[in-house]
Amino acid sequence: MRVGRERLREELRDWVRGGARRGGGRLIVEGEPGAGRTALVREALAEAAALGGPVRYGAADAFTAELPLRAALDCLHPEGPGRAAVVALLREAREAAQPGGALLAAMDLMVRGVEEWCARGPLLLVLDDLHWADPASLLLWQRLARAVDRLPLLLAATRRPLPRRPEVEQLCAELGAGPQGRTVRLEPLTGAESAELLRGMLGAAPGPRLREAAGQAGGNPRLLRDLTAQWSRFIEITGGAGDDRSSDAANTGAAAAVAVAELTLPERELPEPPATLPRGIGYLSRPAYTTLRHAALLGPAFTPRELALVQARAARDVLAELEEPLLAGLLEDTGERLRFRQPALRRALYAELPRAARAALHQDAGRALGEAGHDPERTAEQLLAGGSLDRWAVHWLADSAQSLIAAAPGTAAELLERAVAQADCGDRDALEGSLADAALMLRRPESVELLTTLHGRATDPGHRAALAFKLVSALMIQGDMARSLAVTEDALAEQVPSPTLRLRLEACRVLALADLHCPAQAHTLAAAVVAEAARLGDPLCGAEAHHAMAFALFHLGRGRESLRHVAEGIACARRSPEANDMRLLLLANQAEAHLRFDEPEAVAAALREARELALSSRSTGRLVVTEARLAEFHYRLGDWDAALAGAARADGLPVSDGWLPVVVHGLRALVLGHRDEREAAQAELALLPPDPFAVPAARRYSGHVLLARALLAERAGRPAEAVRELLPALADSPDGAGAYERPWVLSEIVRVALDSGDTATARAAVAACGRAAAALPEYPGPALALLRCRGLFAQDPQLLAQALERAERGGWPLVLGHAWEDLAVARAWHGDLAAARSALTRAAAAYEDLGARWDTARADARLRSLGVRRGSRSARRRPASGWEALTPAELKVALLVAQGRSNPEIAGALFLSTRTVQTHVSHILAKLQVRSRTAVAAQAAARRSGPEPVRGPGTGPVRGPGTGPVRGPGP
Repeated sequence: MRVGRERLREELRDWVRGGARRGGGRLIVEGEPGAGRTALVREALAEAAALGGPVRYGAADAFTAELPLRAALDCLHPEGPGRAAVVALLREAREAAQPGGALLAAMDLMVRGVEEWCARGPLLLVLDDLHWADPASLLLWQRLARAVDRLPLLLAATRRPLPRRPEVEQLCAELGAGPQGRTVRLEPLTGAESAELLRGMLGAAPGPRLREAAGQAGGNPRLLRDLTAQWSRFIEITGGAGDDRSSDAANTGAAAAVAVAELTLPERELPEPPATLPRGIGYLSRPAYTTLRHAALLGPAFTPRELALVQARAARDVLAELEEPLLAGLLEDTGERLRFRQPALRRALYAELPRAARAALHQDAGRALGEAGHDPERTAEQLLAGGSLDRWAVHWLADSAQSLIAAAPGTAAELLERAVAQADCGDRDALEGSLADAALMLRRPESVELLTTLHGRATDPGHRAALAFKLVSALMIQGDMARSLAVTEDALAEQVPSPTLRLRLEACRVLALADLHCPAQAHTLAAAVVAEAARLGDPLCGAEAHHAMAFALFHLGRGRESLRHVAEGIACARRSPEANDMRLLLLANQAEAHLRFDEPEAVAAALREARELALSSRSTGRLVVTEARLAEFHYRLGDWDAALAGAARADGLPVSDGWLPVVVHGLRALVLGHRDEREAAQAELALLPPDPFAVPAARRYSGHVLLARALLAERAGRPAEAVRELLPALADSPDGAGAYERPWVLSEIVRVALDSGDTATARAAVAACGRAAAALPEYPGPALALLRCRGLFAQDPQLLAQALERAERGGWPLVLGHAWEDLAVARAWHGDLAAARSALTRAAAAYEDLGARWDTARADARLRSLGVRRGSRSARRRPASGWEALTPAELKVALLVAQGRSNPEIAGALFLSTRTVQTHVSHILAKLQVRSRTAVAAQAAARRSGPEPVRGPGTGPVRGPGTGPVRGPGP
């Protein structure tokens, strides 16, 4: 498959062959330093030489730009009598009072030489680095360009964007004009092209971490090579023919491992870029270079206004000096900001400044931005980078803390911690209060200690009640429901001047009681809270009251009633921006509730609204919940790439929920385990804290971790260990795996225990699943899991066929594959080998669509031991090019591109980042071998006779079991 530069090379070879046949042509190749201009034209020289024609190559340079005809002379006559004749005329011109005549004679002599060569056949002339050429050489090249129409002459030149000279611009316009002219611009490499370059250099496919780090080069091939060489000791190649995993995988029927090159360090821990890197932009004028270095202080992206404020200059003056970096492609305009296209260059420019100078400049920049009333987040970033805070910075932070917390709670918390350590007594209380708010927003455990201290100091009743509410919220976030109930009861026993705050505390009491196994009492109190909220008419109170009622009903097992109150709470919250946080919490619960009822369209709608609101309101704490829910949703839908991307987004947010590592690393490990990427799955589990389930909330989300651990043990041939990993789900504990997902974990215990001969544990799991399903009669998932448990234990094809029917109604791809596999084993046990083979084939098809290589291998091995094979088990290999080469995620993006949607629109529709969409689009263009979105649309139209719907989130059935609702009123 020819993609990227390879396609340009082929087009250039076609240009040489076509020019030789037609009798001539002109070419200008444009690109930044390191883009590969010289390599490209050298291939044209090689092609022309292979055709038997004469070729001439020369390169101009900055040191000979003042020597007349030097560049042209080095190209046409590098040596020999022709050079001597021209040099003699040039000496004459140098000594003459009027040198024009001798110079003209020298050019005429060189033109005649070209005509004589062309009389014998086609000739290729290449002048590299045209931007440095002397004026006389440019004039000669212009004469030759005009002779192309009458001579079999192929005339090529290369140039950079800078320096810009009028005579060079005019000549380049002529070279690229007309039917015989052509201009080739070497654009930065796309993500796919950079990955292909890395593959060629390393002999292995780059892993995700290395592909991400390759973005430091901004698509510049030479810089990417330099950085890769610098990182070489941190790059490890695994897999491939030399790795023992290949033979192991082959023995189990899984696909052979592919060699992968991956960084052994996170990108942030890689060494600084080469100190020589800024020398490559020495062509910039000194003012432009200095301004660019100051811009590096402002981070990867900045606005001209910010730079003008920091430099205390007029914006028009700054813009004038940024023109050169923009023309050179060092900066790119993103619409709102200017961005360094090559992050490595920014880091190198930043490192040029002495450390002490950087700190002082950051402090000055922070003060300049703050005094101008600029974005608090940008001001705080500069103050953080500047080290210790002066008195002005402490006062600014005290005044701006709340707006900074809303915009960037992580930055706010870090800066507030520094300020509290430096502040005097007069400022400390206010700063500590703000730090508690930031910690609460970030869901950090220290928020409890801070708020407890502040609550103990407070004497004003209204202030004490407000702090009590925040403390209750913090305790609920940490899962300490008993203490939150105690604090709530104490607060309600005191004077609470505000009726709305009192009602919110009463709602907290309902939540705590329901979670502490008193749902009937909680429901009774919730009825009074809902009635009082209606009387007050406050939207936030109404939202919190319905949330409390929904939570109590959920714990009573009345899911549909609970869902109706969630919807009423959302309706209340939509009436006031002050209720946005509660609206986000209710939307997360609504998504979970619809997930339990197998209603994916409603799940997608709730999560879409929640994500848009969390992003627009900058609610980091709620955004992490939404991203985690989205990752789980995509996992069940079978879109595992999207699930991994969502987990990565959740993991990248600066929050400290105790359950987050369990959800993120458990989900990643489970997906990677199913894909038979064992080392990667084990690495994810190794990232869990030593006691990952210490927090009650984490125990409720333990299902994926248990399943992943068991999968890896079973994959390693240790079924008894796999059973032990799943045993925590056997306990009827309210703090165990989420009530809704527990039945499915129990069904896996039955399967693995029976395979290992542990009938007693299998029988206990069947009984436990029966109790769990009886407690959740409204939901389809537990009923399906119970059918599976009973069918597996009895090896009853009839029960397993009923489970399969339910799985087909739900449409969960992985569960459907398990259902076909289970039925195949049962049919084989009963001697119906033909039906078993048919069921195995269906199971394998479901697994292969998911990329679940381990499940395919396991199913084949289980049935092989019973005398059933499905024939050839060769893995279905995805083609290298064409529509069939697209992954499911790429196909969704391609179809939306074909509809004319922009990257931001696609990102919103598929819950992806714009950067991820851009990466998908790059892969799509490469695989379809096109260079524009219009061409994608044309291929899509030609591929089908009518429109094809896009299966995005919410367009298909839910896959897999769900979890419980989000608790607590706090951020």
